[in-house]
Amino acid sequence: MKGLSAIDYAMASAYVLGITLLGASFYRKKATSQEYFLGGRGMWWLPAGISIVAADLSAISVMGTPAWSFKHNLELFWHSLGYLIAAPIVIVIFVPFYSSLRLYTAYEYLERRFNLPVRLLTSLLFLTVRAFHTALVVYAPALVINLVTNLPIWECVLFMGAITTVYTTLGGMKAVIWTDVVQFCTVMVGIILVFYASISRVPGGLAVAYQTALQAGKLHVINFSTDPRQLTSLWAMIAGGTVLCMAPLATDQAILQRLFTTKSAQDCRRSIVLQSILILPVVFMLYLAGTALFAFYYHNPGALQGLRSDDAILPLFVVRELPRGISGLILAAIFAASMAVMSASVNSLTTASTVDFYQRLFRPNESSEHYARVGRIGSVAWGGAVTVMALFVGRLGMLALAYNRVSSVISAPLLGIFLLAVLTRRTTGWGALLGAAVGVVVVSFVSAFSEWSFFWWGPIGVVATVVAGYLLSLTMTPLPEEKLIGLVYKFGSPSTTKSNGLVAVRDGSA
Repeated sequence: MKGLSAIDYAMASAYVLGITLLGASFYRKKATSQEYFLGGRGMWWLPAGISIVAADLSAISVMGTPAWSFKHNLELFWHSLGYLIAAPIVIVIFVPFYSSLRLYTAYEYLERRFNLPVRLLTSLLFLTVRAFHTALVVYAPALVINLVTNLPIWECVLFMGAITTVYTTLGGMKAVIWTDVVQFCTVMVGIILVFYASISRVPGGLAVAYQTALQAGKLHVINFSTDPRQLTSLWAMIAGGTVLCMAPLATDQAILQRLFTTKSAQDCRRSIVLQSILILPVVFMLYLAGTALFAFYYHNPGALQGLRSDDAILPLFVVRELPRGISGLILAAIFAASMAVMSASVNSLTTASTVDFYQRLFRPNESSEHYARVGRIGSVAWGGAVTVMALFVGRLGMLALAYNRVSSVISAPLLGIFLLAVLTRRTTGWGALLGAAVGVVVVSFVSAFSEWSFFWWGPIGVVATVVAGYLLSLTMTPLPEEKLIGLVYKFGSPSTTKSNGLVAVRDGSA
């Protein structure tokens, strides 16, 4: 069984070089902040929508999803249905504000609606969680690639970190979006090739592979159990999946920044619709790839020799079973998935830190070009920071494994804050923050003292935050009605003149 050849390394290197040159081609020496952070607010909805998918499709998903269906079945797919439910809600409730207010960050809206502390605390929470997530996104594929190729982990991490930081820093948001499109297409081609190659190498082809998977229970699709402890219960996945899918679309700067780049509210809606339509077949294809790999290895059990982790099943197949050159291209696609997420994260981390902190608190009256230059410095700093974090994240042990749990505990209360802001007039800033604190406590209690599926944590956290935040606000002095005009759903029109984001005023975007 073969390993990587010189041709594979050449193919992977050529691909990465091409991505870097594409991203660098968008470099503009005197770019304004609107051009650097938001692509001039003139991006076409099609690449923006694809970029949203790419920003959420890391190598953890590309390798982990097939690994799940290889070991289990297809039941977990249904959590993706949450995108179809969440998308119309986001389009109706949030898009009018995000488009008309001409925002740079989602947290700028929270200052306009509540107060500065809410903006700073939520932005800081985003910076912390997103940086940790990005480090894991870079580290996880490097670890798995190491298992099947023996390439040193630190080399993989530095390679991904350095290349991604370079083109993100030079090209800004346009580089991020267009390289995301290429990365997404490359990942899809790679997954289709894996599926085809694994099925074609099963004796008897598709028919035998289907019967093999069916008899092994790998094609079981729906779990109708009402037991809240069942991870793959359809009801848990629909309820929890809706929250998990809505939270990024409504609150995560890394996702929202792509929506802010579009030309109009209509284009913003189109990007969300495209993302929700694309994600279902993409995720299902990843699950089917794992099922196909099961059929292949069922009939070729000797080929599993040396597999030390189910998470490495896809790269193991790529390295050992595919033709030379193709192996290198698909491994590059695996790296590409994480590079796409990292570029999205670095750009959004830079935007939030520049606009929400540097510009808002320290240098509010600088030129638009000044903030763009600070953004480039920030991209280098954040790219270096998450790369260094990725080098050491493996030493965190159980803390790294607990990331999904921590994320689930935090994302639901954060979504609750935004729902309170958009849907209620009576909620105050401190009421929303205290409600979020209650939400965190409730979700932490449920996760620590029950065996309920983590898919239930999101709905519980949102309900706890909204109920507690609203009730606590009733004990506080309400905000003046005139402050809320255009900032609450169906209460006036979103204002395009009132702004605490001075960048928006100075570069003429408001």
